[in-house]
Amino acid sequence: MKIHIMQLWNCSRRQRNRPLICFALTTVLFCGSVSAEMRVWEDTSGNPVTAEFVREIFGAVELRRPNGALHSIPLESLSAQDTEYLRTRIAPEIELNVRTQKRGKVRNEEFVRNGDVIDVITAEVQIRKKSRTPFNGILRAEFYLIGKEVATEDYRLSGRETCRIQFTEENKGLFTFQTSADFRVYEEYNDFEVRGAEYAGYLVLVMDSTGNRLSSLTNLSWLKDEKIDALRKLHLDSFFDENCRKRSVPRPSYYDSRIEF
Repeated sequence: MKIHIMQLWNCSRRQRNRPLICFALTTVLFCGSVSAEMRVWEDTSGNPVTAEFVREIFGAVELRRPNGALHSIPLESLSAQDTEYLRTRIAPEIELNVRTQKRGKVRNEEFVRNGDVIDVITAEVQIRKKSRTPFNGILRAEFYLIGKEVATEDYRLSGRETCRIQFTEENKGLFTFQTSADFRVYEEYNDFEVRGAEYAGYLVLVMDSTGNRLSSLTNLSWLKDEKIDALRKLHLDSFFDENCRKRSVPRPSYYDSRIEF
């Protein structure tokens, strides 16, 4: 029996540690909805059932009773109170898409040295509601633009944006916002080495009203789920490694190799 328990535990642990982010622009990872809570639901006839929300499926809400049994109520048969709860507290299933565009920053050529380049990365984030049930609540999006230092193996948090998401009749269930950041690569003042950061990738997260992560999307294969929380704690322009641990400001290599007299 002990062996079976350990096998189940190891299997469960592997499942929990399974990567939640794929290296693809169009892949969306659904991480769950609002935290399930046991409550009393009623239909329009006043019949009560104590259960927690599981999902919306085939025009009905699927509920789980305390004993584990499933119970289904058609959407049109829900009480007004439960309909309001469903439309404001139960986050919908969503789909994410990110498009990025690069352009050179217009600068006064008189004051720009050779080898000094600034790229502006503009990202358009689309959040599409897939569930048919209307949702009148608020979701929150976080978007991060990440640069890779050319002189070291470190990364830099070059852009950060937060946004409140609402699905309305006007946007027809498709919420869009844009953000941008500058990425500069330049020659050090003594022309000894190249410095700065190039664009590396992005991360977008969507949370419900309680802070639970609903969905995430990135094009950085190393940015696994356990590293995302650490990244979120970093300030804008922070330097960090692939484990999202904060690093000091990179110094020119000549600084470390200089000879002191």
